[in-house]
Amino acid sequence: MSVTAPNQQPERGISTPILALLVGLAGAATMVIELGAVRLLAPWFGTSSSVWTNVIGVVLAALALGYAIGARLASGAAPQRTLGTVLLLGAAFAAWLPLAASGIASWFMPEGVALHDAAELLVWGSLGASAVLFLPAAATLGCAGPLAVEVLQRSRGGSAGRAGGYVLSASTIGSLLGTFGTTHLLMPTLGVKLTFLTAAAALAVAGALLIMTGRHRSPVLPALLLIVAGAGGAISNAGAQGRPPGEGETLLASQDSSLQSLRVIETGEGDERTRFLRVNESLDSFQSVWKPSTGLLHGGHYYDYFALPYAWSHREQGQAPKQWDVLVIGLGAGTAVRVLEGVVQEGTRLRTVGVEIDTAVVDLGIEFFDLESDQADRIAVGGMDGRAALGYTDRSFDQVIVDAYANNMEIPPQLASVEAFQAIHGLLKDGGWVSINVGGFGLEDPVVRAVAAAATVGLDGEPVSIGRVPFSRNLSLMLRKGAQVPVPGTLEFGSRGRPLVGGTAGLISGCTIPSAWKTMGAAELASEAMTDDRSDMEALQLRSIVDAAERLARLDDASQDGAKFDAATTSLPSADDQANAEAARRLSRQENDLALALEAAAAIESPALRLATEANLYWGAGDLFRALELAGEGLAFAPRDSGLLLSAINLGLIVGASEAASVRLRRLQEVLAEDQSMTEDARTWWEGQIEPLTRYQEEAVAVAASKDRALRSSRLAAGIMGAAAIGLILVLGLMKSPANRAPSTSITG
Repeated sequence: MSVTAPNQQPERGISTPILALLVGLAGAATMVIELGAVRLLAPWFGTSSSVWTNVIGVVLAALALGYAIGARLASGAAPQRTLGTVLLLGAAFAAWLPLAASGIASWFMPEGVALHDAAELLVWGSLGASAVLFLPAAATLGCAGPLAVEVLQRSRGGSAGRAGGYVLSASTIGSLLGTFGTTHLLMPTLGVKLTFLTAAAALAVAGALLIMTGRHRSPVLPALLLIVAGAGGAISNAGAQGRPPGEGETLLASQDSSLQSLRVIETGEGDERTRFLRVNESLDSFQSVWKPSTGLLHGGHYYDYFALPYAWSHREQGQAPKQWDVLVIGLGAGTAVRVLEGVVQEGTRLRTVGVEIDTAVVDLGIEFFDLESDQADRIAVGGMDGRAALGYTDRSFDQVIVDAYANNMEIPPQLASVEAFQAIHGLLKDGGWVSINVGGFGLEDPVVRAVAAAATVGLDGEPVSIGRVPFSRNLSLMLRKGAQVPVPGTLEFGSRGRPLVGGTAGLISGCTIPSAWKTMGAAELASEAMTDDRSDMEALQLRSIVDAAERLARLDDASQDGAKFDAATTSLPSADDQANAEAARRLSRQENDLALALEAAAAIESPALRLATEANLYWGAGDLFRALELAGEGLAFAPRDSGLLLSAINLGLIVGASEAASVRLRRLQEVLAEDQSMTEDARTWWEGQIEPLTRYQEEAVAVAASKDRALRSSRLAAGIMGAAAIGLILVLGLMKSPANRAPSTSITG
């Protein structure tokens, strides 16, 4: 026998098993949104733990809001219809997410922001974008739990705890299935957009079914919401993309793997073609590069420096090594292997084993990057973590390359630990080499030092050589088992005398300047080595970017121009100074010897000319930050020197010091306007220099303004989210329950 309160009819509801199924769908959809959220944001913010933390935090906050709102809605007259409406709203939000992601994420991470200027945006921007994008959908789905409990209790009676436990169990099972299904089935099979649309479709069907089978039926609302969700889904599927290809770029392939979003982009034509494998595309990153011919890529590509150990060994042996066995941890699409293929000399058998965590990357490498696999000399293993692969390798190697990165900056901690390099040490032949690519902003970068420390400790204290790759934010770390890496300036290094093979001699020309190369030992670094048990890699990566941003802020300041101006020290340089400056230019450009060029520059007595000459030498060596520092120091002595101003403006625009560049550009224009002795040809030349600088400056100012706007918006969105959560909970807690409906009671027997 069942007794209900007066004036309260039993709810004509959906059957319990079907309700459990629909609640499970809501749980699964919540996990699709949570796991897919990071993939939607990855093209702009990467997938670091900071991004995951922000997404999970926003989803949890949204669910808390949804639970509170759902508890309030559950006291209404028709909870089943309300539950159906909630699921339909969730479907609409989920369907629109792939379309909305591009515009909203771009707002919080504007295009053109450089990595060293993006530290705050990586944290605040991802939080703001997460709040705007995912809070509505997750909060809506959070309402489903309390409503489902109410529907179940009204239809079946019994205790609230029993109904709540049943709904929680169904929701958790759905969440579990959604977790595994999203990562291992939906994302790899359907891609990010269709994964969201699949979740939206399931929610839409569930919501419509709940409304149509309830006591309070209305076909208008489900029809309207289905149209909204369907329109969002159709537009999202047709038009939502990551960052579109830029001018002169062609999209060759696009794919979502279980781990990341992948795109193959081609630029140029014929023999000048270049292909890039872009992975999540965060902050202008790419994973692999291809050109029609094998060998060195040039142009600041760090892959070229993986060829130096072979060239050095060739010089050491006086002939081509008979065999060169290489293990590549972080194979990508095989760029490192193609570089080596073009460098090894006749008589050397090159055997490579490449390990890549993402099978889809290997497949794209085979299709678009001429990656060879399934051969005795070319083995490419996909779907395996590089650290795990170290325990399954039965070969010994002449060289182990570690190039495992995600999103341009994220080094897996398990590959930057002492234990990882101990395992690598065990795979090396005597005299074997370790080559490591590390992203950083100088020889003293905290990430660079941490990886170097783990490497030198893991290789029984062998010294580590750190070289900065010109015109990039990469550094090449090298160690050798039982021997030391050649030192710049020596015959073994290749700085002078017989050139290295395969064109690698050109790689080392700039390595002799002070900021380009250093060797460190275990005694100096041991305290900074990370282990599997204790790793602060992600904190160090953020500190690296923050340090670079602080350095950039110092460079983006023209207030010290003229601070050391003294007519006595800024008069025309002497004949000896002019001769030394010319010697420095000749040694740099014709003889390619930057060490001697710097010696000639150091002999210049005029501060302005010396600093201007040194700035140009460091610029030629690819150390743009140091070059800008020197140019700024020169302007302290000669604030109206047109040559120094031009160098400082160019360098400032390249590295992102746009405010100082703007001040100096106006000053340069004033200097040129006041110079009445300038010939027409000279004035035409200067105008040709200034015109593009003006355009670039305007673009840089726009990027800086966009960054500031994004930061303000991010903090505002986070603040609103927090205030809304606290405010709503307080309001709901203080409000009295509505008295227009007597609570249902049930007696069974």
